Amino acid sequence: MLSASKILVVDDEPRMCDSLKLLLNNSGYEEVQTSNNGHEAIKCMAKNAFDLVFLDLVLPDMDGFQIMDYINQQHADTMVIIITGHASMQTALKALRRGAYDYIKKPFEPEELLTKGKNAINQKMLTCENRSINGKLDLSEKRYRYLIQNSPDIIYTLDNKGNFTFISDVVEHLTEFKAKQLIGKHYTTIIYEKDLE
Repeated sequence: MLSASKILVVDDEPRMCDSLKLLLNNSGYEEVQTSNNGHEAIKCMAKNAFDLVFLDLVLPDMDGFQIMDYINQQHADTMVIIITGHASMQTALKALRRGAYDYIKKPFEPEELLTKGKNAINQKMLTCENRSINGKLDLSEKRYRYLIQNSPDIIYTLDNKGNFTFISDVVEHLTEFKAKQLIGKHYTTIIYEKDLE
């Protein structure tokens, strides 16, 4: 839910921070904090996990790239949108290479900031959902493998020509074949000749 997202605005101009906080609050974002320098921003991030940081590149005590390095090391899931009046192709590329989600040049339209912020938060939510789904799939696969490999029976799958695409390791205890050697071979390889019929 977007309204529950935690946002940090980092800008050396207090009026800019206040304006962005008001804009975001009026757009439904309830948890918006501001910071006017890098050390203050890092302290905020040490205490709270933020979904999105609007980050100015030019700050009185450090540059925005140093804060991005901190975010990458400590809060890799936090989305970052650069907002700067000192825009250049070089700084934009540098920010994007460091993992910034987007880049906004000052002055900007409020709608641009809101749209990019919403997109960044949606992207984070999708990434978290995908990670959760992949975790569940991994767990399911581990359980499946455990059951297959601990069954006393040979469990296998065949392609449409009758060749093994998978065979459980128990085959090694019941026959002289290694499971890996059988992949791609016809299932009759492990059947006694007199039983082929």
